[in-house]
Amino acid sequence: MRRFLVAAILTFGLGGPAWATDYFSAIADLPVADGLTEQKEKSTVFDAPLGRIVTAYATGKVDAEDVHDFYDDALPPLGWERAGEGTYRRKAETLKIDVLGGQGGAPVNVSFTLSAESQQP
Repeated sequence: MRRFLVAAILTFGLGGPAWATDYFSAIADLPVADGLTEQKEKSTVFDAPLGRIVTAYATGKVDAEDVHDFYDDALPPLGWERAGEGTYRRKAETLKIDVLGGQGGAPVNVSFTLSAESQQP
């Protein structure tokens, strides 16, 4: 149900880009930006005592700035708060998005790292 709601919000323009319809297999509520293709074989998921740690990867022939703009627009309606360039926080998790390449027509390689925020005593 949650995935359907997220898809409806993004598809019908209720707070996010209308072109996002695919989601990462390892991070079910993280949309794949238009022009990117998930590299499922590279994904890793670890369930740790303090929370999950997930890495996902995508590549495509899009501009690096467009990738940043997409996630700056798409993530807040999903509960993520921008904490800096390519860094977002939601509840006790941090999502880090690193974009390499994408200038001068070169393909971009994007890594997504989702991790639990460390709890300091």
